[in-house]
Amino acid sequence: MNDIQVLLIEDDELLGGALLQRLRLEGISAQWLQSCAQAVELFRRTRMRPAFLLADIRLPDGSGEDLYRRLIPYLASTTVVFATAYGDIAQAVRLVSAGANDYLTKPYDTDALVARIRSVIAAQPAGRHEGVFDNPYALHEETLPLAQELERLAASSLPVLLEGETGSGKDRAARYIHARSSFASGPFVAVNCATLATDLIESLLFGHQKGAFSGASAAREGLFSEAAGGTLYLDEVTELTPRAQAALLGVLENGQYRPLGDSAPRQTHCRVLASTCIDLQVAIEKGSFRADLFYRLAVARVATPPLRQRPGALPGLARAILAEQSYTGAALSSDALQAMHAYAWPGNVRELKNRIARAAVMADDAILQSGDLFPESKLVEKPVLAATRFGAEQRAIQQAIAESGGHMGQAARLLGISRTTLWKKLRERRDDGAAN
Repeated sequence: MNDIQVLLIEDDELLGGALLQRLRLEGISAQWLQSCAQAVELFRRTRMRPAFLLADIRLPDGSGEDLYRRLIPYLASTTVVFATAYGDIAQAVRLVSAGANDYLTKPYDTDALVARIRSVIAAQPAGRHEGVFDNPYALHEETLPLAQELERLAASSLPVLLEGETGSGKDRAARYIHARSSFASGPFVAVNCATLATDLIESLLFGHQKGAFSGASAAREGLFSEAAGGTLYLDEVTELTPRAQAALLGVLENGQYRPLGDSAPRQTHCRVLASTCIDLQVAIEKGSFRADLFYRLAVARVATPPLRQRPGALPGLARAILAEQSYTGAALSSDALQAMHAYAWPGNVRELKNRIARAAVMADDAILQSGDLFPESKLVEKPVLAATRFGAEQRAIQQAIAESGGHMGQAARLLGISRTTLWKKLRERRDDGAAN
C-alpha cells in the first residue's frame, strides 16, 4: 500500500470516479474511498503513507473535522487538502488552523490540482517510506486518543515527560515525537541517565574544556551540544544526581549551559524529552527528585499504558513487529492470538517483541503457534497430559470392575487388556494414592 501516491475521499461517485480516472491517466497511483470509516480502517490496516490526501469536507458518516481528528496519527508528512462548498468555508479554515495544508472550494480547477499533486510528489525524498516511524498507539481504537496526543505534542516544542512501566513504549513514543517535530532534521540523542558515571554527569551533559578537571586531556562536547538542532532524550531521568538535577534545572529555566572549565555560557538549541518508570510524586515526597525540575520537565505529561491495559492492540502490534523485523511470510495463528490475550505481559511491548523474534526464528512453520510464543508452556504439557490420561484410565478400570461384579478376569476382557496388566494398573493407582 505504500506505493499509493494519492488518496481521494469523496462520496460523490461521479466526481470521485472522474478524479481517479484522471490521476491514473496522468500516471499517478491513486485510491478512492467514499467514507470516514473506510479511510480510518484503511490506514489502520495498512502502512499507507500517501504523499497527497484530498477529502470532501462533508461525508456520509462525518465531517472533515471528524475525519481529520481520526486520521491525524496516520498522516505523517502527507499533504492534506479538503474540498468544500461555499457554506463550509468556516470549517475548512478551522481545519487549516488545526494543521491541514489547504482547502479548495468547489468547483475547483482539476488541471491546477493535478499540477499541485505532481509538485508534492516530486518534492518527496527518495525512499521516504524507509524508516518511517508509525504512531505506536494508532493501531487500535482504545489507544487512539493517546496517538492523537502524541501527534499534537510532536507539532509543538514543549518539553515532554513520558511516564510508564519498563518496556511500555516510552522510547518509541519519544522517537515518534522527534520524527514528527520541527526538530526532525536534527539528531535524536538518547541517554539512559542510570548509566552515567556519577562523577562525570555534568561533563557528559554539558561538555568540558581541556584541563577542566583531572584527566580532562582534551575538550569534549556534551550531550546538549551533540543534540543541537534536534532532540535530547533523557531516559530514566530520576537517576540523575541532585547536583545534576540542579544543573539541568538551570538549563531548562534560562536556556543556557556552561561546559566545565569554560568562562562563557552557551545557548541550548535542542528540545528536551524525558522519561521515567517510577512515580515521580513519590520520588518528590522522598526528596530524591526536585519538585521544581519535575514541573520544568512535565510541561506535557504522557502516560504510556502497559500492554495488559490495551489488549485490543495486541494483534496490530504483533503484525507491525513482524513487518518491521522483515519476518517474511510469518503470521500468527488464532491459537497464538488467544494465548497472547490470556497472558499478562509483565515485560510489556519489549517482551512481545522478544517473544515474536524468538518464535519467528525457532518455529517449524511460518504460522506461529502458541507454543512458539510461549515455549515454557511445553514444559508442563506432558505432565498435565499424563495426569489427565491416568485419571481417565482409572475411571474406566473402576467402571469395568463394577460392571463385572468385581470379577477381575471379566473386567480385563471388558477393557481389552490382560489380567496381569489390570493388576499392574491397580497397583499404580494405589502407589499414586500413597504418594498423595
